[in-house]
Amino acid sequence: MAGVLNLSSRLRKLLDPPDVPAKSPNALRFGVLGAARIAPIALITPAASHADVVVTTVASRDERKANEFAKKYKIPTVYHGSGCYQQLLDDPNIDAVYNPLPNGLHYEWTVKALNAGKHVLLEKPAANTSAEAQQMVDLAAQKGLVLLEAIHWIFHPAGQRVKEIVDSGELGKLKNIQASFALPKVPYGIIFFEDDIRFNYDLGGGATMDMGVYPLSAVRYFSSSDLSSVSSASAIGHVHDPARIDRAMRVHLVLQSSVEADVLIDFAMPGWGPFHIIPRMPKCDIHLELEGGAIDFYNFVAPTVYHSITVKPRGKKARVEKVYKFKDGPGQEWWATYRYQLEAFVDKVRGRTPQTWLAPDGPIKQMQWVESVYAAAEFPARPTSAYYQSSA
Repeated sequence: MAGVLNLSSRLRKLLDPPDVPAKSPNALRFGVLGAARIAPIALITPAASHADVVVTTVASRDERKANEFAKKYKIPTVYHGSGCYQQLLDDPNIDAVYNPLPNGLHYEWTVKALNAGKHVLLEKPAANTSAEAQQMVDLAAQKGLVLLEAIHWIFHPAGQRVKEIVDSGELGKLKNIQASFALPKVPYGIIFFEDDIRFNYDLGGGATMDMGVYPLSAVRYFSSSDLSSVSSASAIGHVHDPARIDRAMRVHLVLQSSVEADVLIDFAMPGWGPFHIIPRMPKCDIHLELEGGAIDFYNFVAPTVYHSITVKPRGKKARVEKVYKFKDGPGQEWWATYRYQLEAFVDKVRGRTPQTWLAPDGPIKQMQWVESVYAAAEFPARPTSAYYQSSA
């Protein structure tokens, strides 16, 4: 019963933060590029409980959508029409930009934001290609601006606790990783729309580009190793574009540390039972095999809702850990991964040392891995941005 009550409390506070502090007079002013569905979860709600963040502006090419979004989330400044993104970047009353645009537009509007002197919180993956990611990282460093690819789950204390156990040597050397992120097949409109940008090749769609970033980033994070080779990759094409858009991907990776990893990604796992009509449960798990035991990390992408870390020392009794906040650090049990991420982003912008930060070359490595997976699966690489081609 206590567990159910704790879950209910976390969810209530997650959706409606109880602590809405008075905003700092010099709070970091965010503009949002596009009225994306992810923006409230990833920025607007987390910002409500951060005294040093205000979301002041949204830009959407669709006037009705822009105005409805701004009204719903109490955003005072709205830009719309064909030039709205550039208008937002030209606004001197914005310090930072959140870019949740389709993957294929990440490069152009992140580069333009950096050139406009704005810090950028960028949805994953950073770009369509590793070359684009490289230029974005280099430009941010040159400008002295913060660029963060939103691999949000790493900022939560649960994932960091697993990393701590792996690195402690308690269970010996890491040998193998199994990482899964897969959703059940359900009617359009529940998770994805039929015309979802994730199914659009020209916009950088595909399961590996979208959900796949999470398990691939988990392999990178827990192994602290780069990729040696993709020994096998098997894709299932999406019905909308089966030759170019992957609905699912199974991958076997060999890392430079000799750790091996199996990754499963799926937009729409078929159901089971008669005619496959019974939906399967989502998979969002990490299994780590070490010389002296194993660790199972359940629900690594959304640990605030619920998670478990099961540590299984060989020959000894297993234990289960749950970590919703740091012992000595920022946070509350109800903070989402995105809220921990926002805390780190603001600390970095303000010149403080974040509790957690990601390696500057992370976006480049991430896209190199994605490109290697697609090549091994004999799927085409995602198209290079026309803006990259014109400005390179």
